[in-house]
Amino acid sequence: MIKSLEVTFEKKVGRPLSKRVVPSLIKWTGSKRSQASAILKLLPSYRRYFEPFVGSGAILYFAATPGSVASDIYRPLIELWRLIQTDSRKVVENYRTQWMALNSELDAIDIHNLSTHEKLPAYFYQVRERFNETHDPLDLNFIMRTCVNGIVRFNDKGAFNNSFHLSRRGMMPSRFEQIVSSWQSSIQGVDFVCQDYEITLERATKGDFVYLDPPYAGNKQRYTDDLDLSRFFTVLERLNYRGVKWALSFDGYRGDQSLVHDVPKLLYKRHQLLSSGSSAVNKVLNGPVEAVEESLYLNF
Repeated sequence: MIKSLEVTFEKKVGRPLSKRVVPSLIKWTGSKRSQASAILKLLPSYRRYFEPFVGSGAILYFAATPGSVASDIYRPLIELWRLIQTDSRKVVENYRTQWMALNSELDAIDIHNLSTHEKLPAYFYQVRERFNETHDPLDLNFIMRTCVNGIVRFNDKGAFNNSFHLSRRGMMPSRFEQIVSSWQSSIQGVDFVCQDYEITLERATKGDFVYLDPPYAGNKQRYTDDLDLSRFFTVLERLNYRGVKWALSFDGYRGDQSLVHDVPKLLYKRHQLLSSGSSAVNKVLNGPVEAVEESLYLNF
């Protein structure tokens, strides 16, 4: 029965793989938009698609099939995905309203002559403060589209603390509306769930395909604890035992710095390095602009 449910990418999107561009919907640290075409070329045939660290869902856009499962432990993110799927008009109109409020304020101030201690535009910081109190997914969408480089960053109390990106005013609402519409049609039939990745993957069986893009081990200022590598590798081993095919984006190199963690060689059959542009985090921290290559591990 697998064959009748397999996704054929060219039929789904109506254009060659090399011309596929994933629309930038949710700004999120570690997005695989730049690698999506390269990763998609390697995907096997499958029945259901699983993405247990969904983030911005770059692979999900083309890989989703009815019955697919996308999850994350960060509830506002999953709530935003559900709104895009079920009430896209609400997402579009909220963004339009917030974008207009922000830009009305920006038109009235000179951002080039701000004191280093001034938190302007005030509207952005009001929304950020409100989000930290209410965790409204629509506010999350707005601050991610207008904060510095779309980097998800939290303080030690769990409050979102990235700043406004002074040189950007956010995506034009008309463009955002087009992107939301495209995504909304692409993710119909996907089950978005807020839960731990291990629980999500208990549902995967032979004939399914799993794409994993967990946060780097040792990550800081994120909404999740450091990745427990021992537990994570055990979950991959269980997928192998059940005959579930998977691909894992994990570790790699930033410039001359190795960020590699030892993935047990018994878990996978292939390993490739994919270019991921330059490090956005380093740019924000005023460090050197370094080329990034990320590992892709495949068990098939």
